[in-house]
Amino acid sequence: MARVLDLDPFDGWSPHDKQIEVMESEARNNVLNCGRRGGKTNVGARKFFDNILADIERGKGMPYKPPKNLKKMKKPKPKLEYWCVSPTYAMSEIQQEELSDVLPEDMIESWDLSKNRVWLKGWVLIQFKSADNPKSLVGKGLDGVWLDEASKMKAETWTGYLSYALADKGGWSVWTTTPEGINWFADDIVLRGQFIDAGLEEEQYLNDPEWRNFYWTSLDNPIPELQRNIQRMIETYPERYVDREIRAKFNVFHGQVYDEFKRTTHVVDMRCLDDSIHLYEITYPDGSTKDITFSRFIGGMDHGWNDPAVLLAIGCVGEDYYIVEEAYAQHVNVLVVGSDGALEDCLVKRYKEMNDRYHFDEIWADPSEPEYISTYRNYDLPVKEADNTIGPGIREVSTLYKVKAGTGRPNIYVNRECKNEIKETENYKWKEKAGQHTEEPEDKNNHTQDSKRYAIYNDRKGDSGFAFG
Repeated sequence: MARVLDLDPFDGWSPHDKQIEVMESEARNNVLNCGRRGGKTNVGARKFFDNILADIERGKGMPYKPPKNLKKMKKPKPKLEYWCVSPTYAMSEIQQEELSDVLPEDMIESWDLSKNRVWLKGWVLIQFKSADNPKSLVGKGLDGVWLDEASKMKAETWTGYLSYALADKGGWSVWTTTPEGINWFADDIVLRGQFIDAGLEEEQYLNDPEWRNFYWTSLDNPIPELQRNIQRMIETYPERYVDREIRAKFNVFHGQVYDEFKRTTHVVDMRCLDDSIHLYEITYPDGSTKDITFSRFIGGMDHGWNDPAVLLAIGCVGEDYYIVEEAYAQHVNVLVVGSDGALEDCLVKRYKEMNDRYHFDEIWADPSEPEYISTYRNYDLPVKEADNTIGPGIREVSTLYKVKAGTGRPNIYVNRECKNEIKETENYKWKEKAGQHTEEPEDKNNHTQDSKRYAIYNDRKGDSGFAFG
């Protein structure tokens, strides 16, 4: 590890054993594939800074002609330039927070949040970049780069741009991520280095000495409070998410998106006992019955014409969700008004009748058709634009399907009368590519599935619930 100005990257920091191994590595490219909350970003910031110190100490970038006035020049040429790259600018805030704890104040010349860059004394530039548009990552030459949550980025982020920018100056890289399935990051980056027991075939590793793999699980971070949270996640998450996000395995996703779903566990018979107070009799698959009064109802809406338009009515009680009713129809107009001004058969009329029965708190809708949403609102339907993120949304629903060890029950059920919802849940599959299942669902059997995801994900991440996210 470098020593410049008597700086010690370990000062005020208590790393665990795996993090110490990273700091001691002398490889040009260090790849950290780790479980969530395992401390990968924490050590990534320190490894990134330590590599910068090493470059300064060995005089890299010399000789150098400094610009006359750094503050007035729009794009002064730095002596050394480094990038911190995240999937989005919002996620780059994590890198900035970690680096702010590492960079000594007396080394910082200026920190310009509006331009997402830090100048260190000695004409050293650190820039924070987003990989959401890889074509923007064009650089004439970089001395080093830190890619955080790299497995979420597009392949061309590295293969089309950053690898070439580093080649100009013989630059180095630090990678910190949790796996996202067997994607380009696994194939093109992890397999370059040495074998790690993360679900890839051992004979595929290339053992390139310039690449060093590091692997640990969330359980390797010994912080007691963190371990209590991780144990809760292990007990709550579906097994495949535990394998990926806690144990940092690549090869965990299979054919059915909701493979926890079983008719013998999740399908119930429902009978309304008192519509005025939303009292229902529930008969569970084991034959037991229970009277439930739903505290509120939420809706999930997917627009359609050739594809079915869907509205799901979901009853909520405590942390449990019951899919009570589905509206599922093709070739029905959103709005039809007769010559007398009355509504004729259309989605607005059907959905208003559902709202009269359930009095939805919110109806979370696909945000891609804002004019439809505006029409529903004009007829007093509580429709809101949903956050339609796919991966976290699917994970949230999967968490509800899992049978919890403490109760022996899941947190989501579906009325047997919702035949399309049941059928689509069983046939909702992951895409296949080159014989492997990706983490992208197929664009079919997804109309009730999107509706369900909109409602549950947005409800649980809002004020009325929680989401692990």
